[in-house]
Amino acid sequence: MASHILSLILFLLLLATELTCSSSIRVNLTVIVSRKTLPKYTHTNPLKNAPIKSPMKASKDVYTMSLAIGTPPVQFSGIMDTGSDLIWTKCGPGLFDSSKSKTFSKVNKSCESFGLIGCKQTYQDEKSVTVVLGQETISIENENFPNVIFACGTPDGGVQNDGIIGLGRGDLSLVSQLKESVFSYCLGSRFGPNSRSVFLTGFKASSENTNTQTMPLLKVDSKSYYYISLEGISVGETKLPVTKSDFAISNGYGGMIIDTGTTFTYLEKRVIDMISNEFMNQTKLEKCEDHKPNDYDELQHCFKSPSYAPFPKLVFHFEGADWELPRENYIYEKHGANVMYLAFIANDKDEDKVSIFGNMQQQNMMVIYDLDQNSLSFKPANCNLL
Repeated sequence: MASHILSLILFLLLLATELTCSSSIRVNLTVIVSRKTLPKYTHTNPLKNAPIKSPMKASKDVYTMSLAIGTPPVQFSGIMDTGSDLIWTKCGPGLFDSSKSKTFSKVNKSCESFGLIGCKQTYQDEKSVTVVLGQETISIENENFPNVIFACGTPDGGVQNDGIIGLGRGDLSLVSQLKESVFSYCLGSRFGPNSRSVFLTGFKASSENTNTQTMPLLKVDSKSYYYISLEGISVGETKLPVTKSDFAISNGYGGMIIDTGTTFTYLEKRVIDMISNEFMNQTKLEKCEDHKPNDYDELQHCFKSPSYAPFPKLVFHFEGADWELPRENYIYEKHGANVMYLAFIANDKDEDKVSIFGNMQQQNMMVIYDLDQNSLSFKPANCNLL
């Protein structure tokens, strides 16, 4: 009898420990409409020990989340970025100072072992930041997580943002270090004055199956990005002549990734031209020639704002799921200029074949990453209600 009681006590203790160790986070996000390009990291492939340029571009409108770091805690706000791994924050006077934290310690591994050659993080625009890797207690919504590896750095003077919170597949990302196998977010509309956005983990990240669609996440060797399998695109009832092979991954190139740190969706120019031609054919709208928005000069396909016109549905056909984009998720309107743009940007290099599903196209959707099941689910959502 005593042995049974002892076994029960041990079971309850283990259960209590498990419940205590598990986390479920809810963090409100802030949309930053900067109109300025926020540089993204140039990633390094530690397996080949050579830098490889990240395809992250035009990160002008981003969603940030606030964390606290150190003891006593110092607040910082970083871009929520599924397209990178590193948790990075500026350090220095008036910012985080590791010498004043009781819980800071240096990492006993070299920068190179994490793919940071020369302890430098280089940006897409060739600016860089010298970093010191450390371990710290990070606080998220009053919950503390000790010994999280992050990069404390001093920018070279041209870096605008305060930091980046990487949520990628790599070992240094926030979700990897917190051992979160399920996380989700809902990005509220940037056009709604009172819209909210949220990041969730654990049981808070799950969703009811109603209206939920699921597609596989493709795992690519030595890549930290979340690859998704795009098989086709429809404008209205017309399916464009593009197939799965047009977005296939070959020799480490191509494919499509989903990224919260990139504003618009990037596709090959010929694919965007197809979307534009079919869109204009169905709407009969008038093109505007040689008109470029000063804030988003990468947008190429411009048309005059109609007094009224039905916009065709635009659907991205993924493996096992159809992601339908409402008007505000694929039309950028230049307020006061009476013009609109298709919110797609052409890859600027022939060899840069990777496509990116940007954050504008993810607005007003509950997006759920299940890393155990290697799947990504989504459904339309009112982010204000989450």
